[in-house]
Amino acid sequence: MTTTKRQLYPLKFKPQPSKRVWGGEKLVREYNKPFETGCGIGESWDISGFEESSSMVDGGYLDDNSLYDVIETYMGDIVGEEHYKYFGNEFPLLVKILDIRDLVSVQVHPDDETAYDRHNSYGKNEAWYILEAEPDAVIYMGFNRDVEPNEFYRLCKEGRLEEVLNAYHPQKGDFFFLEAGIVHSAGHGVVIAEVQQLSDVTYRIYDWGRENNPATKREMHLELAFDCINYNKYDPSRYFVPAGSTPHLTRNRYFTINRFDLQDSLHIYTHKYESFIIYFCSEGKAKIIPDSFGKTTDTEYSISKGEWILIPAAYEDFVIAPQEPGSQVLEIYIDQLPDEPDSYYSGDEE
Repeated sequence: MTTTKRQLYPLKFKPQPSKRVWGGEKLVREYNKPFETGCGIGESWDISGFEESSSMVDGGYLDDNSLYDVIETYMGDIVGEEHYKYFGNEFPLLVKILDIRDLVSVQVHPDDETAYDRHNSYGKNEAWYILEAEPDAVIYMGFNRDVEPNEFYRLCKEGRLEEVLNAYHPQKGDFFFLEAGIVHSAGHGVVIAEVQQLSDVTYRIYDWGRENNPATKREMHLELAFDCINYNKYDPSRYFVPAGSTPHLTRNRYFTINRFDLQDSLHIYTHKYESFIIYFCSEGKAKIIPDSFGKTTDTEYSISKGEWILIPAAYEDFVIAPQEPGSQVLEIYIDQLPDEPDSYYSGDEE
């Protein structure tokens, strides 16, 4: 990549598909993903900052350059000065879309300290925003009561873990914050927009019997997971935001996520964020228009349902506006929070 710096612009990326045993076909048919047809796609990595699997820019003069290389050249102009000092050339978030037909394995993610000690990796706190949910769709999130570790281990070995899993029948627009340590799974027809720390460390605990079939058996990590799990009863007041209840979905030291129903244009003053901003179009279509000294320009960048766009930290103020009635976007960035336990709100506090 050339080291000559030119004016940055909102960046789109080429999605990276992964076939999964639980995957479906909606990412191909209905979410504008340019993948080959056929069942089992399951997962699309849409913005990845891993050096070895970094997303490639789609469009503009940076076309076909990796996000890792772009950050190496532009540094804090992409992610924000403080974020660059901490994360270096790796983009700090990984965003995906999941199309889940069958059941995902019951799994858990380690926190930062455990992941660093064991894998030289960040931990994996993540968030799920429900894009679609069929009538039989299910989200398993934490336990329906306090569970003793030895009891948990026994239930896994006996194939009875579902007895203590907390089950939701999700609705479109529901939001879950998956703090490291919360066991979780999903299945039976649900499409999810996922935002997470830059980590690919997952401990599979229980695979719904697939682990007992040589044809479907995958590596399990029950022993590794054992001391990472939050065994307390799931507390929805901390982690769950029902559809339509508030535009503020989560604010924690890993990411902040807001939801905007775009009735009118929304003016964004980028200096207030001190961070990159990602927008995800969950409904309809929206456009981003630079605003120079209060005067809009002819340049605009559109995002349709299922698309993400990365606004560099050094980008000028802009307007995000609906292009269709009912358009909706998620806004994701990293807030300037102190290094303290996660705060979470599901109300209108600022």
